[in-house]
Amino acid sequence: MTPEKLSVVEIQKVYKNNYRKIIGEFMNIQSEFLSGIYNRYDKDLDAANIVLFFAKNLHQDTLRLRDSDLNVDISFNNFWNNHSKIRQKNFKIISIAKETGLPKETTRRKINNLIRNKMLEKQKNSLSWTPVEKHKESYNKIVNEELKQISKLIQVICVHLNITFSRDKITDELKKYYSFYWYHYLNTQLKYLKMWQNRLNDLELLLISMQCLIQSNLNSEKGINENIKSGSVSATSISDVTGIPRATCIRKLDKLFKMKIIKKDNETKRYYFDNKKIYNANIIKPDEIAENTIEIFSDFFLIILKALLR
Repeated sequence: MTPEKLSVVEIQKVYKNNYRKIIGEFMNIQSEFLSGIYNRYDKDLDAANIVLFFAKNLHQDTLRLRDSDLNVDISFNNFWNNHSKIRQKNFKIISIAKETGLPKETTRRKINNLIRNKMLEKQKNSLSWTPVEKHKESYNKIVNEELKQISKLIQVICVHLNITFSRDKITDELKKYYSFYWYHYLNTQLKYLKMWQNRLNDLELLLISMQCLIQSNLNSEKGINENIKSGSVSATSISDVTGIPRATCIRKLDKLFKMKIIKKDNETKRYYFDNKKIYNANIIKPDEIAENTIEIFSDFFLIILKALLR
């Protein structure tokens, strides 16, 4: 297949036709991504969402370095060197709130917390994402793992498109042109998180419900369909995977139950999805969510696949 023949419509078609096979890999990646930023940014997904906004724009500014020199190294290994050269733009609270889906006052409060915790740096009236050394080290470690996970998902999609690329080849491509791909990846994640922010108004609910869905999908893959409760999860196991305190998991699982998004086994006190009726249609329309998610991420997949095919 040539880059010219590959289209976003083709990728969306493959995604939909192989949804059950792809969604499991996708959910695992999203779970690791959200858990990673949750724990990296003081266990606050709203704050993490704001940092993603600044990081995305930093990568966009990094790409601008090539306006005057096409040989600028935008690789993963050279990222922090490029970071030091960038004079980051100043953004108004309202523009940050609009892109993240957070209320304006929440955005202001979270930014002040990020400044106090040295996740963002304020100089006069200018804000920038300038991590201290220990945060750079954790960033490198987590992003390196994320690149491998994304490569795994891209390889799965390649198989269904009858395209052959090794996982190492995909990872090497992502690392070589890191700022280019990471700009598009963070832009994609911001759109995805805004979609859920608008529906749930609480990204922790998304991460917690995701664990229930992952377990339910694993249950289905094993062919255990006669007892949906066997795909249940406990607050303790969710806490262990995500880093969210157990007490918070209990409280928010109960909220998801009251919202009729998940079900609860009164005997075991464990929670699960009913695959026949996963969502409360008054809050979330599953077909619409799946369609929007596929649309949001297929654009990103197309960018990577076209580059690989070239």
